[in-house]
Amino acid sequence: MKGIFRTKVFYVTILAVMLIVGLAIKYYDHEEPKEALTEAEFYTALEAGNVSSLKLEPKKSVYEISGRLRGHGEDQYFQAIVPISEHALDTINRVVGEQEINQIVVIPPDTEVSEWVTFITTTTPFILLLIMGFVSFLLVLVIKRWNRPGW
Repeated sequence: MKGIFRTKVFYVTILAVMLIVGLAIKYYDHEEPKEALTEAEFYTALEAGNVSSLKLEPKKSVYEISGRLRGHGEDQYFQAIVPISEHALDTINRVVGEQEINQIVVIPPDTEVSEWVTFITTTTPFILLLIMGFVSFLLVLVIKRWNRPGW
């Protein structure tokens, strides 16, 4: 039994399984398939009262809007891309105020981080690991010298 834990194949297998599980969790699509709506189709559905939930997410110069459309049977999921404009916000706010929409989520825009901050926070751990490895290597050399007979 101890021989299994001493082989490299055991650790490579564990690493491969962890990698596969991590990638499966990251890239597995948990959401329902979404119907892509054009800007005009979205406004038409919104004003007709067919939207039951709404999620508004600003991305660069557009709003990514997703939600659910009231259907004959089950609700359908949709996704639309609308340019950021006063007209878009006024229309959405006016219709949301007039109609009963169950869930409205507005995600605030992302704040951009300086490239220097990103560079420093991503490279600092590697630099510290290299320094710790170098110091450990020097300590091993010093300890071997002290234990050498003939001083």
